[in-house]
Amino acid sequence: YFERRSSLRGFQIFRDFVSHLLYRNLANYDSMVLITSDKGTGKSSAAIMMAREWCKLIGIRFNPARHIAYNNSDVMNKIDVLKKFEPLICDEAIRFASAADWNKKENKELKKRLAQVRTKHLFYILCFPLKVYKLEKTYLESYTNYWIDLFGRGRGAVYVKDKNPVQDSWRMKDFMKIGSYTEFTNLDKIQKKLKLHPNFWSIIKFPKPPEWLYEKYLKHREKNIYDDDNVLQNVAKEDIYNALLVLSLRDIMMHDSTLSMNRIVLHIKNEYDIPITKQMVQLAIDDAKQLVSKIREQALKV
Repeated sequence: YFERRSSLRGFQIFRDFVSHLLYRNLANYDSMVLITSDKGTGKSSAAIMMAREWCKLIGIRFNPARHIAYNNSDVMNKIDVLKKFEPLICDEAIRFASAADWNKKENKELKKRLAQVRTKHLFYILCFPLKVYKLEKTYLESYTNYWIDLFGRGRGAVYVKDKNPVQDSWRMKDFMKIGSYTEFTNLDKIQKKLKLHPNFWSIIKFPKPPEWLYEKYLKHREKNIYDDDNVLQNVAKEDIYNALLVLSLRDIMMHDSTLSMNRIVLHIKNEYDIPITKQMVQLAIDDAKQLVSKIREQALKV
């Protein structure tokens, strides 16, 4: 399968990849996928569509409330209650998969429970928003089989763990050799860079979640993402600063009748040639509002 080089287009590589992962689990090999990228590049959307395709293949309906977890207790509970071969998305996995927090009591308990992911053949997906080197080594080396450095919304590169266990199985140093890029780099150039890595397998394009499913996911996410007493430990200062800047822009829009969301969207399109929707701006504002509210709430407790 991995040696095959076809001319598949559209989302067929995506479907074949999910199908391949399912057959691996059926053959008792199992699969854990790590999805990484910068904030806002669609990690959760990609994970949702992979889990949804998986559910279609095994004949069940994907449900965000059932198949997505946001904290240690939720992950452990879902590992217990999910039936064999169901998917489990660990969204915002920085909460329980970062090297900095791995020595906590609850994370040690989670580490013990991860063996059940194998025995129940669950399709385990981690969405990790920071640099991969911050991921706890046990996760990266012992549990992760496939790695997806989303380089654009809905576009990513699939890497497969090296078959030679003597060396670093993910060839981390080789990622530094391929060179850097930004969100403004031409996609063709990014793809050429990523293909230089020895663990590279294929470029993959993810379908966009339908609006009804994404809204259902957002409702579930909003109930969980900031419902954590350790938010300050799980976000960087830059995230807080960015949230404050977004809210400041919202405040200016509310008090300045000449500035509207339409004008903001049009300015971004004209000035940076990047089209975004009003809904995307509103989501950024809502997200920032929840983060700042939680940060202020925790600050008052100190």
